[in-house]
Order: sequence, then C-alpha cells, then structure tokens
Amino acid sequence: MNYLNTLIDTVEDNLENEIDYNKLAKLLGTSSYTMQRIFNFLTGITLTEYIRKRRLSKSSEELRGTNHKIIDIAVKYHYDSPVSFSNAFKKMFGMSPTVFRKNSNIEIVYFPRLEINFEVKGINGLEYRVVEMEEQTFYGKTTGIISDTDKKAIRNLYVDVIKDGTMDYIRNSANGKALYYGLYHTIYENGNKTKKGKYYILGEMPHKDFVKIKLPKAKWACFKLPNHKQDDILELSDNIYDNWLPESEYNLVFKYLELEIYYEDYCEICVQIK
Repeated sequence: MNYLNTLIDTVEDNLENEIDYNKLAKLLGTSSYTMQRIFNFLTGITLTEYIRKRRLSKSSEELRGTNHKIIDIAVKYHYDSPVSFSNAFKKMFGMSPTVFRKNSNIEIVYFPRLEINFEVKGINGLEYRVVEMEEQTFYGKTTGIISDTDKKAIRNLYVDVIKDGTMDYIRNSANGKALYYGLYHTIYENGNKTKKGKYYILGEMPHKDFVKIKLPKAKWACFKLPNHKQDDILELSDNIYDNWLPESEYNLVFKYLELEIYYEDYCEICVQIK
C-alpha cells in the first residue's frame, strides 16, 4: 500500500477540519518531524504549504460555484478573518476573493491534489525507491575539486562547517534536527567518469557565505544506507554505478549529480534517472 497517498487522502478528507500532524505521522509509522521531512523530500513542498494551497484552491471553487459568504468560506478553510483570507488568496492567485468572484472570465491556476508514485525494487542486493521531485535549491559550502576517495578533504569540510557554525545554521534551519544534505558532483572528462569530484554540505536556507546549488525537477533513484560511514557511502555509490545502473531499466540524466541526504541515524544516496 502506498502510505504516502493514504496520508494525502487523509489530508484531502480533512481540509475543512483541524489536521493533526501526529495522527498523519502514525500512517507512516514515524514521528511528525520525520513525516514532514519525507513529504517535503518527495514533493518539493512542505506539508503545511501543501495544505494551505489546497485549502485556497478549494475555497476558489466555492467562490465560483456557490453563493456562500466570503467570511463563511474563510472560516471553513481555517482563516481567522476575511482580511487574512483575502491576503492569502491574493498572494496565491494575484487578486482578492471579491475580484475573483465578480469576474467569471478570470482564470486562475489551481493547486491540484498530489499523487505520489514510487517503486521499491532490488538489484544485486540493493533496495531502492524511485521518486519524482520538484525543483529544489540548496545552499552551503564545498571542498572544491578533489579525488573522490579523498576522505581527508571531506572530513576537513565537516570539521570546518562545525567550527564556523555552518552545520548549526543548517540544522537549526531544519528545526534543530540532525538533518542536512551532502551533494557530490563527479567530474567527467571526455565522457568518462574520473576520480575527481566536488563535495558539498548543504541546507535549505541561504547565507552570504554559501554557494548555491539548484536541482531541476527530475526522477530520482534513492538507496538507503543504515549509517553515515564514509567508507560505506563510497562503496554504495560505486555499487550503484558499477552494478545497479548497467542492469537497471534506467539511464542517468545528469551523470555528475549525486545527492546524499543525512538523517539522524541513516542516510540515502540519490541519483537522477530517466
């Protein structure tokens, strides 16, 4: 069963009610925090933002399809006043609820219900899931170009970002939890993979000293590793490229792009595919 779509079904059924994140988390068998991170990772949008946009989209349907008072629609979709509802509606659709209702010829772009599709498969002992992710932007610091086995340079980067407060900044931006991102770019020369690359420590919040990395909307294959050990990460990465990829039904979209996502006690390696 796709528990994430069950979660979305539950949200859809309760857009007019209070939505308890703890109860949603139980559908995934995890904590509220982890559930929200999973949702954000898979969809490229926070659960809170998703609920807000779905409520506003539903409210726009009622503005056009019913004679209900604007204040009643505002309260129904959990806005404290017509003013707060009008401000949120205008921010999303570029006009007030009143203008939208009065002008039936005006079209707006609704925010649709999400449908999350993913597969879990196994090749050569590797279990993975395939997910669709929206465009994402990360910010952080990099080693510069190094050997892909240069554990010292990667370790030094970790030491530096801990000393200068970057890691705390990234973790605090993730609600103080032990969640941050690493991104590895493999350098290709003449179409061939080399032993060179760049490693990054990244978060979701910009900073004046950070580099910026933009990941396009794409399909990803994500492989879970039950620890943060650098040797195991390198071994898994080699296994993905040397064993899994040649036997899978997928091709790489950007060969140089590899995303590592670190959680409190495990991590994932994700590669873009088509």
